[in-house]
Parts: sequence; C-alpha cells; structure tokens
Amino acid sequence: MKPNLLKLLTYSFILFFNPINAQEIWHESFSVPNKGVWGNSDGTGINSDFTDITKWTLDFSQITLENEDDYAKTVTTSGGRFECCDINGEVIWRSEIIDISAYKNISIQLNANETGSSTNEEQKYLRAFYILDQGEAKSFESNGDNRGNWGQAVVSQTGLVGNDLQIVVYMNNHYASNKVILDEVIVSGEEKNPVIIEPGDIVLNEVLFNPVPDGEDYVEIYNNSEKEIPLNKLYLASRDNDLELTQVYALTSEKQKLLPNEYLALTKDTLGVFPWFSISCPECFLQMEKFPSFNNDDDYVVLLNNEMEIIDEFYYYEKMHLPIFYDREGIALERISFSAPTNEVQNWHSASTQSGYGTPGYQNSQFMNEEAQKITVTFQPDAFSPNNDGYNDNYSIDLSMDSPGYICNILVFDSAGRRLCKLADNAALGTHEQISWNGEDEAGNRLPIGPYIVMVEVFNTDGTIERFKDGVVLTDRFE
Repeated sequence: MKPNLLKLLTYSFILFFNPINAQEIWHESFSVPNKGVWGNSDGTGINSDFTDITKWTLDFSQITLENEDDYAKTVTTSGGRFECCDINGEVIWRSEIIDISAYKNISIQLNANETGSSTNEEQKYLRAFYILDQGEAKSFESNGDNRGNWGQAVVSQTGLVGNDLQIVVYMNNHYASNKVILDEVIVSGEEKNPVIIEPGDIVLNEVLFNPVPDGEDYVEIYNNSEKEIPLNKLYLASRDNDLELTQVYALTSEKQKLLPNEYLALTKDTLGVFPWFSISCPECFLQMEKFPSFNNDDDYVVLLNNEMEIIDEFYYYEKMHLPIFYDREGIALERISFSAPTNEVQNWHSASTQSGYGTPGYQNSQFMNEEAQKITVTFQPDAFSPNNDGYNDNYSIDLSMDSPGYICNILVFDSAGRRLCKLADNAALGTHEQISWNGEDEAGNRLPIGPYIVMVEVFNTDGTIERFKDGVVLTDRFE
C-alpha cells in the first residue's frame, strides 16, 4: 500500500468514528518537510528551520544532537509526519491556540507511533496533553501516555467544551535505530449554531468560461440571504457527458464567511484574472486549490453545500453572448437579476465594453434591480475646463438603459460639423454607464476653447434606435 494512501485511510478512519455532525476545526498533517531541528556533521550545534510554520512551535532546549542524522523534524515519509530520532532529551511540540468557542462536544485525535526495538520507557516516549481555556494541562483520556515499544496508537480525547484549546506533546527518543512519530493531529466538533445553506441563499452571478490566452476562468457568487455563509461548506463542480457531477472541489478549508449582499469571485489563480479586468475589490477573490475546468462552448456550473445539495446551477453556452462579439475570449456572462431564475436565458448577458468585459468581485454591469421605464441620457456640465483644478475637469455622459443589450456610438463635432473624436464605437453598454470626455481629439491632441456638439446613438438587435444631442463649451483649457 502506498504511504499517502495509508495516511488517507488513517485520516478517514479517524473521521468515521467522530460524531455524525462533527466537522473539522483544526488539522495538522505535517505535509511540509524539513521543518524542525537537526544536528551538524561535526556535532557542534543545532540547525533549525521553522519558516512559514504558524500552526505549531517546538521547544528543543533540552536536547543534544550529535550529528546530522539526529533530528526532531517533519519528514516526507507516509505523506508527511513529525519524527524524533536520537535526540538525547525531550522536545515539546505545542499547537497554536485554537478557537473552539463556536463548537461543542470537541474531540482531539492524533497518531502516536514508534519504530525500533527499544523498550526503555524513560528514554523513548510520546505523551499527549490538552489545555482548555489556558488552564491546567491534562493528559488525553485514551493512549495519552505511550512509552517504550508500544507500536501504533490513536491518542484521543472527547467531550470537551470551552473557548480555546492547545495541544501539547512531549517526545523523547535516545536511539538512532528507533523513531518516535507524531502525525495527523485533528480537532473536530459540532457547531453550536450551524448555518444551514439552502437553495437560493447563494446564487451564481457571473461566469468567465473562455478566458484570453494565459488567463483563467472565474465564477462569481453572491450572498442573496441574510446569513453569514461559511465558505468551507461550499463546493464548486461541473457535469460530465452523462450529466453526473464531476470535479467537485471545496471552495476552501479555511474559516471564511461570505456576508449578506457580498460578492466573491472564485478562480484558480488571480494572476490569470487581475491583468485583464478592472479589479475594484482584490479581497473579493478566493483562489481555490482545485478549480473545475469549464468548456468554452457549453457546460454546467454547479454550486453545492456540504450535504452535496445543489444550491444553484447554471447551464451556459457560447451563443448566449451578444451577437456583435465575433471573438468572445475574455468576455464574461453576467446575471441580470437575482430574483429571476438562474437558467432563464434572458437573465444573462455579456458584460459591457465600458466595464472591461467583466466585473469580478463587484456589481455586474448588466445588473437591474427594477424594471426601468425608458432610456435616459444626461449630459453635464454645460461647460468644462480640463485644467486639473478639480472643478468640472471632465464632461460626463450618463446613460441608463431600460434593459441590457444596447450598443452605443458617441461622436464629438466642432461648431462647423467636423467630426473630432468618437467616445464610443459600437460599445456594448451596461444598464448604467458613465462615459467621460477630457477635451481631446482621437489623436490625443488638446482641442481649442469653444463650443462642441456631442451626438449619442443607442440601439439594440431588436431594431430599437434612439439618438440624443447636447452642446457643451470647452473653456479655460490651460491657464
């Protein structure tokens, strides 16, 4: 049997015997090797490396290491574990302070193993203790004291209640041909007030399934409830050709919450998203360790809770995009309304040109919270002076559409009717957009003081066309 498989089976065995409603609170599997202490080849000192180790500490003040084969550190054996070999003294392994205040019926379990033939109980042991609420250290109720040639043991403690917990393990091994091993330290418990995630609490809100070359897919979710949703209870998946769920991956193992009305963009790597989009909320992204691969032509995006119940599901296909987009790489599909059904085709639309073709982590460019009655376009101010004095430096055009799907052209002319610049050229509009003019022509040249005419045309594929015109004065361009 492969070592990693054995480790997995041991971990599954431990979880199986926990209470049925228990969930993991804290876990250390020692997967990063060579963290701890080891001796020098000349026996003159102790080397140590605890870089990036934040979940535990090691007191090694009472040991003597005579050569580089003497150590108390993590190793790669069996997928990762902590070993002591010929340390001539005692080390004390301590977990960080673990917050257990939101849980009841706390259980702690760890693997305590040894190899070799020594039966010396004073020089070869592993003793495990726990400390509740920074009180007195108490020995584990089952296999807390292991000495000599004990073989393998699952050390356990059940039925704990408190606010915080620390695990303390004392280890000693004076023999080069023996090892004392600590592995799979797991704290679990039952939530005092569990959050039940139901269909509709979280909705799929935006999907980029055909990124630019070297880019990454992303899926945005939105908390449509009044609940604080624990993200470690959510899974993202797809479906195979038989419509069976596949690539079911946890969003995270960390204790993070999605608050009401918050957006969260899920991706495998933000470096495949950030360079191509306007990112107004970097903290509204979550990099998943594993992310489903979604097809470019059509596929299913499935969101599940920890009971594997479907919370939301979206079937997309490439032709849902606006027909004017011949090349659809790097263009996201956005949800229009939270209240309309997810799989209603009319509830999705290509992200707008002005938004950069995607709005991951914040409100969609095509979002509509109520039905607008008509198209409105407003212009302001009547005169502007782009001299960077902070007052009327830009001329703004605000556009509000009665539905998604409109395309826009905006032209600027001088008083003689000569076209000077195009502020929008067949741009896909969002439901609410603002487009600004800085007083320059298409070549970036500064235009002279005087009156100008701005023409706005909006149209859709249904044949609706509306035109708007405004006059504006460019004044006091430079002092």
